[in-house]
Amino acid sequence: MSDIEMLMPKMGESIAEATIVRWVKNVGDTVKKDETVLEISTDKVDSEVPAPASGTLTEILFNADDTVEVGQVIARIGSGGGAPAKSSGGNGQPAKTESNPEAAAPKQETATATAVAEAPKAAHHAGQRGETPVPRSDGKRFYSPVVRAMAKEKGVSLEEIGDMPGSGKDGRITKGDFEAYLENRGSAPAAAPSKPSAPSSAPAPARSAFGEKKTLEQLGLAGKNVEVVKMSTVRKAIVKAMRNTIDTAAHVNQVHELDISSIVKFREGIKKRFKQEYGFNLTYTSFFIYASCRALERYPMVNSMINGDEIIVKKFVNYGFAVALDSGDLIVPNIKNCQDLNLVGIARAVDDLGKRAKEGKLSPDDTSAGTFTLTNVGSFGPIMGMPLINQPESAIMGAGKIVKRPVMVTEDSWGFRDMVYLSLAFDHRLVDGALAGRFMMAVEEELQNFDTDATGLERRLG
Repeated sequence: MSDIEMLMPKMGESIAEATIVRWVKNVGDTVKKDETVLEISTDKVDSEVPAPASGTLTEILFNADDTVEVGQVIARIGSGGGAPAKSSGGNGQPAKTESNPEAAAPKQETATATAVAEAPKAAHHAGQRGETPVPRSDGKRFYSPVVRAMAKEKGVSLEEIGDMPGSGKDGRITKGDFEAYLENRGSAPAAAPSKPSAPSSAPAPARSAFGEKKTLEQLGLAGKNVEVVKMSTVRKAIVKAMRNTIDTAAHVNQVHELDISSIVKFREGIKKRFKQEYGFNLTYTSFFIYASCRALERYPMVNSMINGDEIIVKKFVNYGFAVALDSGDLIVPNIKNCQDLNLVGIARAVDDLGKRAKEGKLSPDDTSAGTFTLTNVGSFGPIMGMPLINQPESAIMGAGKIVKRPVMVTEDSWGFRDMVYLSLAFDHRLVDGALAGRFMMAVEEELQNFDTDATGLERRLG
């Protein structure tokens, strides 16, 4: 019976690759079906990859820290207790591990040779644009679809990529290698072709989200008491996302001051009984989500997204909320179809997603397809925050710290009230100031006129 192939799993619609964190099993180890074989990481979540069947792990095709495309073979499992795979020469040596399984298949030799032979022809035509397309192989090493797509997008020629160092198996260029090269390359043009070419209409490479990387000597920190920390996969994703949203959206902010004394009084009166009844806490985050979700139903344009020169108006609310991890990183799970939930359902979802986020147990679906986001900056002390939009959404709301302070209750009397600043960052390409203001007034109306009887909580917990 032939070996069973383990493939890099698809971790979400928007995820094309994953990085291998570590192999839990080694070649020759016996594995059981659904037993963890390796751990992987994406820009969204970390996950364990289970064995698709029981048997012996005969081949590992990639090393730790390699970035592998979804659907590629990463390992093979032999049935029963068979020995690890041997080389076809029968000399008793283990088979050579190929970073690209296609390289080991004889039937691919003709296709590879054809690709190499046709590369100069393609280069001749592409040279009119100042580019040489990158084929699957240049005869020295293979180039993955991700790397080839990046080369096309950034205008990197075959000549340029041929000299690029690769940290992958057999010197293959990983996505990280390519990004690092672009950072050092900066805005400098690629080496000019030997033959003059017509001016290119392609846009200049986008500026790196990470900025220029310098040595400690260049930074004047050589010999100083510093620690160099490698960015986590999540932190790298945050860097790119924040740079992308600044480059994409036309950010505008509004700040509204709200009196939520009735909410505070209601929550203080039932929070102990609520915890006993449901087993989780009723947080202010749940109230903010509940109120703004109702407002999104009234003003769905705030819940929309831009798609080219079209606007996609979403009639559902996948409500994201920022969760600060113990590592210092940030992740944004979202509550699917939040518009269908009452306050208790929202509180339950916030508790569940928040706990799983901190435990590293979120699924890719938990962090994808969000439509609107809340960040509760007040939980860390600030009275106000100006967050950045979570692309491709069109707005994000920030909730500051709830503070009791004296305010004018009537025209001639003062009183201490529980006040909070709510800010809305919105993409002015889609949401105008008037719409943003009406939306925030709707949130204010929901919170300040919160009907405790309407929730049914007092009746159930009284």
